[in-house]
Amino acid sequence: MEYKTSISKMSKDDHIIRGEKLSKLAEGKFSDAIFLILRGKKPSPSESKIFEAMLTISIDHGMGTSSSLTSRFVMSTGNTINVAVGAGVLALGNHHGGAIEKSMEQLSNIDDVDSFVETSLKDKKVIYGFGHKIYKEEDPRVKQLLSLCQKEKFTSMFIDEALKIEKLLEEKKGKKICLNVDGFMAAVLLEMGFSPEAGRGVFIIARTP
Repeated sequence: MEYKTSISKMSKDDHIIRGEKLSKLAEGKFSDAIFLILRGKKPSPSESKIFEAMLTISIDHGMGTSSSLTSRFVMSTGNTINVAVGAGVLALGNHHGGAIEKSMEQLSNIDDVDSFVETSLKDKKVIYGFGHKIYKEEDPRVKQLLSLCQKEKFTSMFIDEALKIEKLLEEKKGKKICLNVDGFMAAVLLEMGFSPEAGRGVFIIARTP
């Protein structure tokens, strides 16, 4: 059977993914292959380290999430692992796993951070990627990823925007509403050239294991 798509094609001696031999990709990191197939190009050395860190840091956040609980409930009724995992993936939605996409959409459309925050607060609109029910002052995952970005000299106007929003929110509301990992990942993925639609997909890939 011969076929060819914009992503992959078969050759006589190998499978080609985005122009790269699958056998060659197998010698590298799985996260680099994910980056290639979603983004359409191989990551730079700094992008590779940061992207892998984001996937790893999103792999688990306790058993209280809707996706984790759903998988456990479905598995407990005698279903197979694929049914239970599938149910968990389907439980991911706008309020769990969807904030990265929403935050990417917001950050990519901000012309002026000051007016954006002022208008959002005035109109009582949700600012995605901020606040956490457990982490009040600082999301430790953001701290770790930000430190890695600084170490790798990975700069971004989207990261700057997100940090400024965090500062303005504290000034205007009189209390800290921390930038959470969804908001930070949104900023990084935008800088790496991903579309907002890929945001939820990246989270699904990270959380599925």
